[in-house]
This record gives sequence, C-alpha cells and structure tokens, in this order.
Amino acid sequence: MALEIRFAEMLAVAMVLLIICFFSAIGRPVFGMWPKLLRNVPRLHDYATEFLRQHDLTIEFKGPWFANLDFIITCDPRNIQHILITNFANYPKGPEFKEAFEALGDGILNVDSDLWRLQRKMFQSWSRQHRKFDSFVARTIQQKVVNDLIPFLDRVSDTKTQVMLFIYYITILVICIITNVFFLVDLQEAFQCMVTFESAMLLIFGLDPDHHSFKFSKVEYQKAFDDIQEATLCRHFLPESWWKLQRWLQVGYERKLTKARGVFDEFMYQCISIKRKDLYQSCESQNKEQFVNSNDLMTLYMEEKEKPYSDQFLKDVALNFVAAARDTLTAGLSWFFYLVATHPTIEAKILEEMKENLPTVDDDHDDNKHRFFDVEELSKLVYLQATLYETLRLYPSVPLNHKTVAEPDILPSGHRVERKTRVLMSYYAMGRMEKIWGKDCLEFKPERWISEQGGFVYIPSHKYTVFNAGPRSCLGKDMALIQMKVLATAILRNFSLQVVEGHPVSPKTTVTLHMKHGLKVWVFKRSA
Repeated sequence: MALEIRFAEMLAVAMVLLIICFFSAIGRPVFGMWPKLLRNVPRLHDYATEFLRQHDLTIEFKGPWFANLDFIITCDPRNIQHILITNFANYPKGPEFKEAFEALGDGILNVDSDLWRLQRKMFQSWSRQHRKFDSFVARTIQQKVVNDLIPFLDRVSDTKTQVMLFIYYITILVICIITNVFFLVDLQEAFQCMVTFESAMLLIFGLDPDHHSFKFSKVEYQKAFDDIQEATLCRHFLPESWWKLQRWLQVGYERKLTKARGVFDEFMYQCISIKRKDLYQSCESQNKEQFVNSNDLMTLYMEEKEKPYSDQFLKDVALNFVAAARDTLTAGLSWFFYLVATHPTIEAKILEEMKENLPTVDDDHDDNKHRFFDVEELSKLVYLQATLYETLRLYPSVPLNHKTVAEPDILPSGHRVERKTRVLMSYYAMGRMEKIWGKDCLEFKPERWISEQGGFVYIPSHKYTVFNAGPRSCLGKDMALIQMKVLATAILRNFSLQVVEGHPVSPKTTVTLHMKHGLKVWVFKRSA
C-alpha cells in the first residue's frame, strides 16, 4: 500500500513537471504574471502605474494558464476614448463584471442596456424636478455639517488648545502620550460617520438614520459596507473557480462578504419599509420633521404607478447610490484636505480667494459663525475648484474601471482584443503619466487648471476620467463638486488642519480610493 501511495505521488509530481515544461517550451510560464501581482496587491494602484509606465500605457496581463485571469490594462487616452465613447456599444460591463460585483445587484453601477438606461433616466428626472437642484443638494449636506461635523471639530480644537496650555506644567513625554491617545482626529472617519453617509441617506431616502432605531449601530452598517467593497475587489485577483469554491464553502473573504451583505441589506430593507410607511401617511404625519423632503430619489421610484418596483430592486438602486454618494465623496475630501494641509501656499491662495469673493468670510458674529454660502457664491471660487480637480487627478475616487469586449476589436494602441476579453482602465495611473500630463505630472499644481485669463481650463473627459466619459459619464458630477465645495469652505474658514507628523498616508486597495490608515490630523481654530 505504501509503495502504491509513493508511486502515485511521484506520478503527480511528474505530471506537474511535464505541464511546467510544456508551457515553458511554448514561451508562457505556468502562473504567468499572477505571482508578481499578488505580491503587489497591497500597493496595487502604484504597481499598475509603474507597470504601465514601463509598457507605453497599455499591456496584456497574462494570468495562470488554468484560470481565466488574462486581461488588458490601459491608461492610454486614445484607448479610453475608443472604449468609453467612440465604440461604447462594444464595451459593456459584461456578465463577468456583474457576477463579481453581485453585491450591487441590478443597480446602475452594475448593469447594462435597459436597466442602466431606466436608472439613468430616473436620476435625470429626479434632478430636473427640483428647480434649484444644486441648492437642494447644498442644503442637504449643510444640514449634517452644521449639526454634526462643525460642533465636533469645535470640541476637538478646544480640547487641543487646553492641551497646548498644559504643556507648561507637565513633561513633553506625558503630553505625547496623552495627545496620541485622546486628541488625534481621523478626518476620513469623521467624514464617513458624520457627513457623507447621512447626506447620502437624506438624498436617497429623505431620512436621517440618527432619528430611527435599527438592529445595528451606524458604525456597524458602514463597516459592513466597507467589508463588501474589500471582499468584492479580492475576486479580481483570484481565479473565478477559486472564489466561487470559497463562496460555496463559505470560507475566507467570501464568508466575510456574505455576512456583510446580510447586515447591510437588512439595513436597506428597513429604510425602504420606513419610506413606504411615510408615503402612506398623510402630509401632516407626526414623523414629518424626520424627513427633509418628499422629493428624495426613493419617493420617485415608489410613486411610479405604471410599474411598481420590488423591494429587492429598490434595495439595489439605493445601495448603488450609497456607494456612489458616500464613498467617492469621503475619498475625494480626505485627499483634498491632506494635500491642502501639506501645501500651505495653496491653502493660503484658497483662503485669499474666499476672502475676496465671499464678503462675509471674516464676519465673526455668533449668528454668522457657521454661515454657508449658496451655489452662486461657491461658483466664484475658481482656484478652489482647480484644487479639487487637481486632487482628483492624482487621487481619483474610483481608480479603476472594468469593461468586457462584446466583439473582437483593435484598440488605437494596436492591441487586439478578442470577444469576452476583460479590459481594465487605470484612472489612477492616468494622472501620473508624463506622456499625458507633462514632466510635472506628479506635482500637485492647481494652476494647471487655470488659464492666463483666469478662466477654467477645459480638458477632454477621455484624458481626465475622474467622472468617467461618454454615455456613462457620472450623473452626480455637479452634485459631488457642490458637496465638496460646501465642506471645503466650511472647514477652511473655521479651522486649520495639521497632518500628524509621521502618519503614513497611502491608498487602500479597495473599489474606492480611501486612505489605508485614515487621515490623522490636529485641528486648530482659525483666528479671524
């Protein structure tokens, strides 16, 4: 028996060696480029940038011979224009994408054809029904900033001032211990917990989660959503058969994904139930004050008489918009404040522009302490908008896009793509290419967006892909910019931020470009 087992082991080894020799003979390693990719997953976006820089902006990635992991990755504007605009119909999301992102269900980020067109049309109808939609968006996020974020930062800055006075009475060592434990603020976490999640819920459902009782805490729901993103991205690095086996066995990231989906889906269904109940009530409902308006996105779907939508479909719609509204805004704001805090000259220019164009910015009366500016006032801040655009050029909130080839095609770069080939577009790498942006591509330089006449420089969407391009251009572009301007002016007017010395700042390998270790800052009240 032992001899038979030994012979079987030797035979298996011989077969593996034979396979390796065969693929080596035809010029393809057994595992292709996959091992190197796996080693660089923690720094995926920078690794892709280096890779593309070495291979003239486009490369064919070869995975293991036994797995369907071959794909094209590109950051060439010619290819981007071809895929997203010129030959859009030939590059759908595809069934593989939808299965990998199954947590998004039939939401707008995950579907093609009729379902995509329907949801795009509904969003456009929603924005048109408000005569002043931009002002509505601004007021929605202002509500969370003035009620939660500004008071929180006020308390933090007051505490910090007390600690600085205390320095005169105790040793530097004790101060370091106290401040590191009690007074560091993670700005990225603050945005997520106090502003972006709640404002997304207000826009989508018209309700504030803080005014209702749910099974889990707000923090747990947000943690579940983060786990969904992380586990979903992992599917792109593993052979499809592997992660499907893990899903079947409920182990590893797939177990984590299943648990997280259960938690967040339960939250979405409860929100839908609350919204339906509210719509059934009269206009004089006793819970009326808990709702900002009756024109939120869910109301539009629920009042559709010709084709009532199921709760599952509404859940998918809502979840996709939470992903788009919460995470992209959090990521963009975090990188903006990091870059501004580490570039004092740029911060000074923004403050000077605010002083020149927003006359009440220096008004220190208590009634105007937290005054917000309307959309017309914010539109005057050209340098602020340039700084936001420059932030997103270097740190796009959605760093990768994924398409599938419907029919064989040849890209402008000369690369041939066969049917069902996966194409990845690295928007993160695009902003770091000298061939696209010049020798100063790695420099944080808002001035590149301002013309000699002082106007805003137009750059085509296939070169600046932060808001996507072509028929699937981001519907929430203007909404996102308004929200970022509201937060930027509110915080910069009242506070000075200082990034904690030695705090590591790098992109996290997730669907949205969050900071891996958050953004730890000191908060100081700004003097008038």
